[in-house]
Amino acid sequence: MANEKKPQYTALGLIFGTALAAVICLLIPVPIYWAGIGAAVGLIIGAALDGYRKKRS
Repeated sequence: MANEKKPQYTALGLIFGTALAAVICLLIPVPIYWAGIGAAVGLIIGAALDGYRKKRS
């Protein structure tokens, strides 16, 4: 299957990192900028996973 779509871990990391950090910000009374930190961490982890996947292919 040549046209098989693979997930973009960078995008998924950005989405889930932001969502998880926003939920934590709502549950625990911390400043909302922690959602931005969660987005950055998710982006870094997703990009690292994409790089690892490309290296193994």
